[in-house]
Amino acid sequence: MNETILISVPVIICGIAVVHDLRSREIPNWLPLVILLLAPAHLVMTSSGSLWWQHVCGGLVALVTGMIVGHKDRFGGGDIKLFAALGAWFGILSVVPLALWIAIAGLPLAVAAAMRKQSDFAYAPAIFVGVCVHVAAPDLLSRIASGTIATTLMTIFCCRSS
Repeated sequence: MNETILISVPVIICGIAVVHDLRSREIPNWLPLVILLLAPAHLVMTSSGSLWWQHVCGGLVALVTGMIVGHKDRFGGGDIKLFAALGAWFGILSVVPLALWIAIAGLPLAVAAAMRKQSDFAYAPAIFVGVCVHVAAPDLLSRIASGTIATTLMTIFCCRSS
């Protein structure tokens, strides 16, 4: 399997999850299962430098995090399983940045649901956006923290020499 295709697996699966979640408010179990089954191939085919146990720990930490966040139905079972599978795919070092991007993407959804007095809303779109951000720029959080992005933007927009 081509490395580019393999890297796009979580994005494609999360895109399919969005469709299911918007239609039925459920994410089928086979979607996170596909990610889990292909995770070893991803680990072998990419030169990420990750060890297998980092991916197992990533899945477990994401599962526990999802269960804590999902307490009292704030996060559905399908969302929890999908997030756990993504933790196994990306590894332990990616769980926090991934959770952050998902939370940021989910905030407008939660606000819109609250304004409409909905107790339930599809969260897969937020997971999809979070995964897309993470796949496109896995080091984005560390670049933001180090000021690299701000420095680059200032150089481009403020201090450009003619």
